[in-house]
Amino acid sequence: MRRGEQFPDEQAEIVFNDVFLEYLEDLLPEQREDVLVEVVRLCRNPAGNHPLSNRGGADRLAGWNTVDVLDKEHRVVFGSHIVDGVGLVEVLCAGPRRGNAVYDLAVALSRTGRLSKDEVTEIWQALVLMDVVAETVDLDGWDYRPPPAPDGMVKAAVTSGLLDEPTARVLSIDELTAAMAQGWDEGRPDPAAALAAALHRARAGVDVGDATRILHGRRLDRCAVILPRAGTACVRRAGHGGPHRATP
Repeated sequence: MRRGEQFPDEQAEIVFNDVFLEYLEDLLPEQREDVLVEVVRLCRNPAGNHPLSNRGGADRLAGWNTVDVLDKEHRVVFGSHIVDGVGLVEVLCAGPRRGNAVYDLAVALSRTGRLSKDEVTEIWQALVLMDVVAETVDLDGWDYRPPPAPDGMVKAAVTSGLLDEPTARVLSIDELTAAMAQGWDEGRPDPAAALAAALHRARAGVDVGDATRILHGRRLDRCAVILPRAGTACVRRAGHGGPHRATP
């Protein structure tokens, strides 16, 4: 995409290959966060800093873009497209700006079709792999709805007095299992403990004081845009900003 062009609603599916993940692994934690912040911003600025063209005869780079990161000492090479009305950012690689190293790597990867495979990692999965909290890169890590638990489990949790039905129905099977296992106080149902166990199962260290916001967000309508690479519907709330999300 060119400067001035925008994704629909400033939303896009963002995917990486393992070469970019290896690059992130070699950075300090705060550097990883800085790079991921810039990648997230591509949803609002899909052209990045400048497009690549034939570089030393390497026509394989035509159509790719770059964005500067880490105080402009490194560059990320990516492609941005609109596929069937949905934004898509494909991150190819990254590396130091000095010399042509990052461009040589980009040419090599584009020749092997590294982003033509189905096995790509979306940004949400990368955050988990890199141990980066979503909120540190300007994303809401709770802004999703997981697949619901089976109806029988929901009814059992409600009948036992552990949870009310609206809450039980927005929990995943793992979350509801944790609630039913840990939501007791001397054999009596403890709804507060059950809810805390469910949220901690979703994310360790969560502030249970945010439970009302989290549960409200899960009850909202879903984005449901079909993602070009994942082939599944976005699980974030309708009208969200930034990257689509294929998996909880």
